[in-house]
Amino acid sequence: MRRTIAECPAARRHVRGFGLLEAIVALALLAGTGIALFDWINSNLQAASRVRDTELRARLMLSAQAAVASVNPAQQPEGRFATGPLEVQWRAVLVAPERGNATQIAGAAGPWRIGLWRLEVQARDAASGVDVRFEQLQVGTMRTRPAGGV
Repeated sequence: MRRTIAECPAARRHVRGFGLLEAIVALALLAGTGIALFDWINSNLQAASRVRDTELRARLMLSAQAAVASVNPAQQPEGRFATGPLEVQWRAVLVAPERGNATQIAGAAGPWRIGLWRLEVQARDAASGVDVRFEQLQVGTMRTRPAGGV
């Protein structure tokens, strides 16, 4: 005749159920692991948000640089314009004195004055609300004599 574990008194002493202390320890381990997991997820979300903000600022800066590349600071030292959601404002300051351009025609200076300008640019993306400020150097030209005149 075979006995089951429940019928054997010696085996019954060694086989016990899941006790209250084990349940508390398991819950504590689960809670600690959950807290660590939520903290890790939170830090990853914050890092992703910072990367997104940096990427938006970089895009805005590139767009603004392309927009002010067409500006001639010698003729328009200050200004503002908007293109779609992009709003750009600049102020130009002469960095080096303007000079006449050199030509080989009759040994005289050409009809242009050329200078190096520092543009202080503020750009805003109205759609995302991102602002960026930067400076860039740019050449500005001004015609001093009418075309065709010597």
